Amino acid sequence: MTTRSKRQVWGARLACAGLTTAVALGLAVSPASAADSAGPPSQEGVQPILEDGNPTCDDLIPGAFDFSFKVDPPTAGTHTFDAPHQDGSVTIGLDNSDPDHVLVDFTIHGPYAARGVIVKGGPVANFYDYNTTDFPTGIKSDALLHAPINDNNDTYYGLSHIDFCLIPKKY
Repeated sequence: MTTRSKRQVWGARLACAGLTTAVALGLAVSPASAADSAGPPSQEGVQPILEDGNPTCDDLIPGAFDFSFKVDPPTAGTHTFDAPHQDGSVTIGLDNSDPDHVLVDFTIHGPYAARGVIVKGGPVANFYDYNTTDFPTGIKSDALLHAPINDNNDTYYGLSHIDFCLIPKKY
């Protein structure tokens, strides 16, 4: 049987206490977004990806789009953009029937499609990735998009802006 000195026993206890404190502090100082969630998928079945901060199309899908178009602040209606090939527009609908859960729909007009859409709200953003095998040429419209869920109150964060990552769409 091995016997330990009091110094060894207290050293082990202090090491465990230090580790427990470090873990507790690490959890306490985690960013607010660590508790947030992306929420349900869009109408087309695209599950949003929760992103910290203020991501751009270049951050999320570099080289997979031709240009981006930001609607800031997001308002319902048709928003025209100047594009490298031909001008186009995006019609945005906002469903404010439940102010704690504002939903976004969009339709892209002209020879363009979205490879991705970023819906920014609070300290985080939801990224809807249409750069997949399900959407090999992007998408022209989708609905039920939203900002991330603030898990402190189970509501969507207020909309800050919507960023469209666009490509030419050939028919």
